[in-house]
Formats: sequence, structure tokens, C-alpha cells
Amino acid sequence: MRRQRGREIGEGSSMSWKEQRNLREKERRMRMKHLFFMLSSHVSPTHRLSVPQLIDHSASYMIQLKEKVNNLREKKQTLLGEVENHSEGSTSFNLPKLSIYSQGSIIKMNLIMDLNIKRVMLHELVSVFEEEGAQVMSANLQNLNDSITYTITAQAIICRIGIDPSRIEERLRDIIF
Repeated sequence: MRRQRGREIGEGSSMSWKEQRNLREKERRMRMKHLFFMLSSHVSPTHRLSVPQLIDHSASYMIQLKEKVNNLREKKQTLLGEVENHSEGSTSFNLPKLSIYSQGSIIKMNLIMDLNIKRVMLHELVSVFEEEGAQVMSANLQNLNDSITYTITAQAIICRIGIDPSRIEERLRDIIF
């Protein structure tokens, strides 16, 4: 049993049936007003909307959220599929991925290697660049899960002579493989 303004509501109450009905209706309206306020704070916190606009806006908002969730689920499934494919082939190693980009006198190298393959020291890679006439501007090494990523950015010491990317790539492949 509940108490409302000093009166009990329920069986054996001194309130008439009509008063009880009016009180329940008032409570229902207050509850709905509170629920609409909560919905409005989630859907449109910046400005207040009328109830029909709020319902329309919240329906479209829910559709957008549903699409977003579906897209994220699809993305998750594709990523899990890639992980499963990777784990199925865990007995075999992924080959190193070497990419070299050259633009003018600047050359950039990215190397991604599996941890289970022969370890290459960063200083070995840097020395190749230096021996080929490049000044290393940055050299980074990152360990990510089961792979190592090497990134080197270098610039030709003498800009007129430049750097031969094919020669550097050949020497790096000798070290990696």
C-alpha cells in the first residue's frame, strides 16, 4: 500500500474509486513526463522538442543507431575472420612485408615482420641507409601482438646525388631473408 498526501491507496481506503483513479492518472502522467524528459535528454540534449517531434526524432535516432551497430557487427565479423585465418595458419609464418617509398631526396621504409621469424635489429637496417649515403631522420620500432613494425625515414646527404631505392631494397632483403 502507498501513502499519498496522508491517505492510503488500496483496499479499504477512505478515498473513493474516482479519487483513486484520478490519483493513478496523475501519477501516470508524471511518470510519462519524466520518461519523455529522459528521452529528450538522450536524443536532443541541446534543445527542447514537442512530444510528436521528440518521438519522430527518437525513432530516426534509433534507426541510425541500429545501422551503426549492424555496421560495427559486420566489421567485427570480418576482423574476427581475419584473426581466425591468421590463427589457423599460426604454424606457418607470415612473410615479411617490405615497402619502400621514395620522393625526391627522402626515402621511407616500412617493414612488418612476424615475431616467429628471424629477428632483425634496427641498427642493422639503419646502417644500410647510412652506407648508401642517406642520413636517417627517424627510426622507429613497434611490437604489436605477433608482429614487429620497423619504420625508417631518411634523406640523401648530398641531394644532387640522391639515393638509389632499388639498391637499398636489395640490401634490406638480404638482411631480412
